Amino acid sequence: MSSPDEVDGGRLDQILKSVDFFKPVATRRGFMQKLVMAGGAAVAGASVVGRITNVFADTATDFATAAIGAERIGIAFYGNAVGSGSPYSATGDAATMALLNSSHRGYFRAAFNQETSHLATLSGLGLPDFPYHTFKFPAGTFTTKASMLTMGAALESIFIGAYLGAVKQAASLGNAFVAEAAAQICGIECEHRVLINDIMGIDPPNDRFYEGDLVAARGTLGDTGSRSTVYATAADAVAALLALGISPS
Repeated sequence: MSSPDEVDGGRLDQILKSVDFFKPVATRRGFMQKLVMAGGAAVAGASVVGRITNVFADTATDFATAAIGAERIGIAFYGNAVGSGSPYSATGDAATMALLNSSHRGYFRAAFNQETSHLATLSGLGLPDFPYHTFKFPAGTFTTKASMLTMGAALESIFIGAYLGAVKQAASLGNAFVAEAAAQICGIECEHRVLINDIMGIDPPNDRFYEGDLVAARGTLGDTGSRSTVYATAADAVAALLALGISPS
């Protein structure tokens, strides 16, 4: 008999394969070629990477700058998912049919408002701005409920790992304000991930004892989910987002 993890893993694998960008890639060269096809040569090219890297000169603030970009992506995702789009959505990305029932649309509208508030707070800190404002998702992301939710789960996992990295970095540098802000926002991103798990039918949706690797996963009830990667640098978190096939402009 298959374990719950094996069943969920197989289901997620099938969902991932339904989105063009997530179809298997054999080598890193193939991955980069697919990244270019998904978002144009600029995404994988030095101009985009260099422009992003240039704003990460100060380790005390680079996670906050990256978070500005992440929150714009989150706003675009939730706006696209409910069909309204957002100021940060690419033309034509928003869903053209209802992918969620009325209750779940309420979850996503609330998440849209929460990400919007996070962005306003981060943007008000007077730190270097993230250099891109529009984000195009891979073809097929908002065509089906399954592909949309899979992207949402992947995004929230990266957001959580990025904010955990920000807490660790800010604390090590003695910046209590940034550490507290990142921790408070991280808590809300965890809520979003659990809500997406619930809509996806993952049982239980609150499926981990810890987000990172503070204590090894036990695989028991409440601890069957994959732990979030805690990103060591802001650049690592941004690279993970770009690896999902999101094209900034």
